[in-house]
Amino acid sequence: MDPIESSRPRNSSQIATYFDRFAGTYGDGAYYQGRRQAVLEALAPEIAQARDILDVGCGNGAYLTKFVEIPGNRTVAGIDLSFEMLLSARIRTAAKCRLARANVAHLPFKPESFDLVFASHVLQFIADDALDGVVAELARRVRPGGILLATGMRGESARQMMSAFIGPDRRAEFRRLIFRRTMRRETDHLKDRFQQAFVKAGLTVEERAAPFTVDWPGIEEWLRIRWTPLIPPDEREQADAMIAEIARAASSQTFTMSELLILGTRDS
Repeated sequence: MDPIESSRPRNSSQIATYFDRFAGTYGDGAYYQGRRQAVLEALAPEIAQARDILDVGCGNGAYLTKFVEIPGNRTVAGIDLSFEMLLSARIRTAAKCRLARANVAHLPFKPESFDLVFASHVLQFIADDALDGVVAELARRVRPGGILLATGMRGESARQMMSAFIGPDRRAEFRRLIFRRTMRRETDHLKDRFQQAFVKAGLTVEERAAPFTVDWPGIEEWLRIRWTPLIPPDEREQADAMIAEIARAASSQTFTMSELLILGTRDS
């Protein structure tokens, strides 16, 4: 296989640094596993038909490991900004796919190279004034009849569930303590904005839901893997107390959530 390549613009370094710290753990745990399996099941027909797959923002290879296991004669590629994530992906996939360090705005692939371009929780990190250009760049890599797929719009989320147990008066405190260090855009209108960008890129748009269930231990595991490592030491005790407060109310419950998917088909 080719070595990990590099075509990363300098202005992406902040995002890469942010995710470097999660290279060994991102996507681990029951919450992520359930969500990932729901997405794979929702996309099973498209994945089965795809000969060549590109995972944009592939991270440490959580989806790549599934793509390379699918029977059939296919090729799989992944790009990410984080070199540490790519090193982890290389190990997890046993070098069965091509990996490149690249930015979604400047893809190192020829037009019409893939049947499926897969972008899970990626477009949320793109500035609004750059979104149309990035989606067009992704769409150009899709063959006629192929699919561009984006996930990560707001469905029924873990944050919404936990906010309900905290109550409306303390939701701002909850977000500040645990979630304020995200680099992604948070808005209820992202789904519409993404669909507009897909249409501008000449794609026929379809929306799907990928529901999954998780219990409280799975939610708390997700918090410990994804969010508490970002909390400064002097705020950790307060955050732990809030998580414990939610646990007392939610520990025996199972929650149904949904990952929203936007599929854009390029006309044959």
